[in-house]
Amino acid sequence: MIHRLFYYLLLNYVNLGLNLFFKKLKVVGSSNIPDKDPVIFVANHQNALVDALLVVTQNKRKTHFVARADVFKRPFLKKLLTLIYMMPIYRIRDGRHSLFLNDEIFERCKEVLLKGEAFMIFPEGNHSFDRRLRPLSKGFTRIALGALDVNRNLNLKVVPVGINYTHHQKYRGSVSLYFGDPIDVKKLYTGDFKQDSLKLKEAVAKRLKTLITHIEDQSTYKEQLQRLTATNPDFLNPFETNLRLQNLDNYPPEPLTKSDSGIKKLLKLPFILNAILPLSIWFSIKRGIKDPVMVASIKFCVGIFLFPIFFTLQSLAITYWLSDWAGIVYFTACMVTMPMISSVK
Repeated sequence: MIHRLFYYLLLNYVNLGLNLFFKKLKVVGSSNIPDKDPVIFVANHQNALVDALLVVTQNKRKTHFVARADVFKRPFLKKLLTLIYMMPIYRIRDGRHSLFLNDEIFERCKEVLLKGEAFMIFPEGNHSFDRRLRPLSKGFTRIALGALDVNRNLNLKVVPVGINYTHHQKYRGSVSLYFGDPIDVKKLYTGDFKQDSLKLKEAVAKRLKTLITHIEDQSTYKEQLQRLTATNPDFLNPFETNLRLQNLDNYPPEPLTKSDSGIKKLLKLPFILNAILPLSIWFSIKRGIKDPVMVASIKFCVGIFLFPIFFTLQSLAITYWLSDWAGIVYFTACMVTMPMISSVK
């Protein structure tokens, strides 16, 4: 009971944080999510932990998911991540001997599905800013077909999820999630793993490519992306951007939007100075981040935990020296102006 309460409180808090972190959070196709049947959410992977948090908070099912094993090394984090139904997945870089531990994780994933629950995975295997779908691994097919091996009558659905960012690292950028039509795994299942796995991968890849901006030709990827970006496309709408990709000659370049003026930057200065301590901690953390794809995820976590704690302590001090109302007004003002503070790179 306490575990479930903690999970839903944290889920709603993270959801609030995501709605503050992103200027616009657009969800399309929620009706494609089964209400009761076991489901695997299969998503593209562009933004580390933020991708997982978006899928988990924006669907109506309690969702288990996997993350790279190295984040489980610290005991406190391991306990916290387990509480939110996260499981470790091991990669070659964790040591070849560690890969055998995935067998146990895959069994736990199958158990989740056999209980009629939801599970999420990123079959590309790693994250990347590339606006294309990279080759899918067969891990999710092994879990899905393994569950059918145990129960051939299991009404298992695979729901492809396209995640689209206007800017991958920018605070107050926008994001869209497209939940695609579910794939009925039972209809594909024959008992021949090699054949069934290939069919399932192809079906998922085909649908995912329509739910994200997908530049197919790797040899001309950079050129096409530059031409596409120059036309100022709506990256939140993959149907429009993919159609635009096919007809780039019909879309002339558009002028770039202007950045903040000097006056706006000056108005932000008092709020930035007030939060100089947590900002300094963030800059210190940022310098140690080696993988640029992790920047947004770590910035989000710092934003929803460190800054509110700092503002709470300030507000308590104001309450002590002035009044309750002064502390409440101050805390509210700090939280309202957080977008100004967090826009600092």
